[in-house]
Amino acid sequence: MNEEWEPIFQIELMDIINSLNIKKLHVGSSDSLIYEIMGEPELAVTRLNRKSKIFSHLYGNVNILSENNMVISINIDMHCFRKKMVVLGRINSWKLDTWLELSKIKDWRVNKFCDVVRLEGKGIVICLLPNGEVGMISLC
Repeated sequence: MNEEWEPIFQIELMDIINSLNIKKLHVGSSDSLIYEIMGEPELAVTRLNRKSKIFSHLYGNVNILSENNMVISINIDMHCFRKKMVVLGRINSWKLDTWLELSKIKDWRVNKFCDVVRLEGKGIVICLLPNGEVGMISLC
């Protein structure tokens, strides 16, 4: 972890949920927009493995995957110990019932696997703990 790295901005999770992007960076964007919008990454951009064509761009709790010069996934880890570019903000106190209400409004599928509740909508997956605490969000 790069102790000196600081996010150049913070954005609330609900803004991302409603727009399916981070300041206009979305799945399908050119990877040149990553640096333009997000700034310098926390760590050097790396391949997922030696032969992979997929690159990982790490910005605190945001990991952007790109392939063939295009963003293919944006993953947000709300439980990591890295500096937070994405924060819970106004939804910090939401419980599972509130998330389930939102899933009805947005017409998302609700799936439960073991103790994880997955809310799946067009272009987004949100993983919740049984108490409604947000674990992982993926824009895909």
